[in-house]
Formats: sequence, C-alpha cells, structure tokens
Amino acid sequence: MCDGYNAYSSEMYPQITYGSCLVHIRRHFVEIVKSLKQGRGSYAVRAVELLNRIFKEEKKLEYQNAEEKVLKRKLHLKKYVDEFYDFLDTIPNPSSKLKKAVEYAKKFQPRLENIYKIGELPLSNNPIEQVIRLSTLVRKNSLFARSVDGAKASAIFYSLVQTAKLNGLDIFKYFNYIFSLLEKRENVKVGACHTIVCLRTKADC
Repeated sequence: MCDGYNAYSSEMYPQITYGSCLVHIRRHFVEIVKSLKQGRGSYAVRAVELLNRIFKEEKKLEYQNAEEKVLKRKLHLKKYVDEFYDFLDTIPNPSSKLKKAVEYAKKFQPRLENIYKIGELPLSNNPIEQVIRLSTLVRKNSLFARSVDGAKASAIFYSLVQTAKLNGLDIFKYFNYIFSLLEKRENVKVGACHTIVCLRTKADC
C-alpha cells in the first residue's frame, strides 16, 4: 500500500501486489480546489465530491471478515469508483494541474481496484504514514540508518512496535518477553547451508 513514488515499481517488483491510496489520488484534486477563487462548477470540485462519496460508502460497509468485505465492496462501492473514473473520461482536454491529477488517478486505477480482491487492503495508507512519521523525522539522526542493513533492521523494529501498539500491548513488556526468549533459542539445522533460529520453548516444540 503506497503512493506513486517511482521506487515502488511493479516492473521492479513484479512479485508484489500493490494497492493505491485513494487519499493521494484525491489530494491532487483538492489542491486545485484550494487554489480556485470560485470552485463551483469546477471539474476538480466534482472529482472531490465523487471521491468523498467513495469514502462515505466504505464507512457504511458491515462485514465479518475480509472475504465478506470484498463482496460488499463489489456490491456497494464499485459503482461509485466506476462513476469517478467515468467522470474523468468526460473531462475535455484537461491541462496543467488538472491534467496531472487525472493522469495520476488513471495510472493507479489498476492498483486501486485490488480492493475488490483483497479485503484487508484499505482505501488509504494515511494511518500507516502517521505511525511512521516519528521514525521519518529522526531518521537522519539515527545510528546505522544510512545502510541498507540498517534500514531493514529499523523497518523490522518499527513494524514490531507499531503492530504491538495496534494490538493494545505494552511495548516494554512485549519486547522484554521477546528478548527473554532469546535465552531459550535453539539452532535447528536445515540442509547443509541454512540455519533456523527457534524462539519457542522445548515444551512448545
């Protein structure tokens, strides 16, 4: 789940199934609306209205699991997403910022439509961006953040922290428990060249 940053390329990472943030798509049209002296009748205003309705309908959905959410999205949400993209096709010769907004929305339409396949895929990655904002702000001052291995280690650490927080866990107690398991780890040989570190207790194994 990401924005249109070029590093997140389907050509570079064909094994990844991408989603597209609808807030990022909406943001381009919102910026146009903010710059208008009189927004009424603008194509950008209408685009924002249609996008807002998609978010509104998403909030109305009731489901018990990801599979049911996919079905509900196809039944109740898809028509509004289609209406938005059909509207973009009616805009005659968009130019400047409007052209950029339309092209961005169309470019990431295939990724957005993965919400009809993956129920866990959200409409927006804003919540994730908010929880990683602190790590982004301190990144330049963080030790080892300039290497690939350091970046991977940081990503793992922050992912564990935020996952624990989302599940209502006490971060200190959670990490204290994980580190206590290191004393009980076992090296399990797999073939000639691979080693798996087992963090389960003997009773668990």
